[in-house]
Amino acid sequence: MLKGVTRISQRHLVPKWIVSFYYFIKYKCLISGKAGVQLSSRITFGKGTVVKPFAVIQTHEGKINIGKNCSINNFCHIANGDCDMNIGDHVRIGPHVTILGASRNYKTKNVLIVDQGFTYDSTIIEDDVLIASGAIIFKGCHIGKGAVIGAGSVVTKDVSSYSLVAGIPAKVIGERK
Repeated sequence: MLKGVTRISQRHLVPKWIVSFYYFIKYKCLISGKAGVQLSSRITFGKGTVVKPFAVIQTHEGKINIGKNCSINNFCHIANGDCDMNIGDHVRIGPHVTILGASRNYKTKNVLIVDQGFTYDSTIIEDDVLIASGAIIFKGCHIGKGAVIGAGSVVTKDVSSYSLVAGIPAKVIGERK
């Protein structure tokens, strides 16, 4: 119960300007005063990272580590559960991107979905990755160094380094040279 109250306080009760100031002082990164970043020791940023207005970053028990010189655009949603999420250095995340570390269980028909809990898995995004607008990356995916995720893509499995992927589900359409 106390953990839930603490998490709700970290997400909703601390003024956003305090969150922005805290992360700026601690990590030398810029978090918009209009972003919804949870105030938590489980969320870290590298120097020079920018989080734009209306992006949401939140965690449960896992850690979210975001590298240096990253850009997280407007209306992104980055959330994990009990597993860790690592985003490398120099990653560019376009607007309206969703990156998940959990999914809701739903298969048992005799139990309400809300009572079935979640499944968690670590999500890893290596250095120098571009994730274009509207992409969704599901839990457990490993995005290799230098990969490019096309706009509107739905990533359900690992993406190898320097691959260009697009579509629903995302498939390899090329390679960076």
